[in-house]
Amino acid sequence: MNAGQLFATVTCLTGVILLLGWYYVAIDNPRSSTLLLKSVALFVLPTFILVALPQELFRFPLSLWIGALIEECLKGIAAATERTRLNRFVLVALFGIWELVWVKPLWGLNHSAFLADWNNMQLAALTAAAVVTVLMHCVTAEIYAFRFGGRLLYALPASWAVHVAFNESVGLLGVSLLASAVQFLVVAVLFAVLWPKGFRLAFEQEC
Repeated sequence: MNAGQLFATVTCLTGVILLLGWYYVAIDNPRSSTLLLKSVALFVLPTFILVALPQELFRFPLSLWIGALIEECLKGIAAATERTRLNRFVLVALFGIWELVWVKPLWGLNHSAFLADWNNMQLAALTAAAVVTVLMHCVTAEIYAFRFGGRLLYALPASWAVHVAFNESVGLLGVSLLASAVQFLVVAVLFAVLWPKGFRLAFEQEC
């Protein structure tokens, strides 16, 4: 197993574990299965089409910014299809998990030659960076679900700004366990700040 295959396997298995954890947490939600299927329709299938396109189409200035905008538009559409804040959050949070299940592993397989000389420590750092991305997507899920009263006019650019800032931090800090730890700390603090107070009572009333 080469480095690209190892990275793909580990990230995919981690994503599957998180997906199972998501389903376990959401099992009492009567819409959990519907939300899961909706995430496939609104994220997995569109991104599958995008990934299948020639990669030369995406090699232009600010391509990462445009890619983040496309992702956030998909998440915004998903959020707009749900009535309650809880379901908006649970649905949009799935986007990060799906990215870890198949987008990151596919990237690893397609870049096996690039990763060929990476040692185990570097691969561990790359995997950690991929996992932190899930938390970043959870932060954007909070923005769509809990902030701005569900108004996409404000939630979409705010989430896009968070997404772009996270992507740019990867280029700035590089790939290392220390960089992933710093990113995790910053994103975790942001997640805690955005999480609504008294969420249990509010969510019980919505359900």
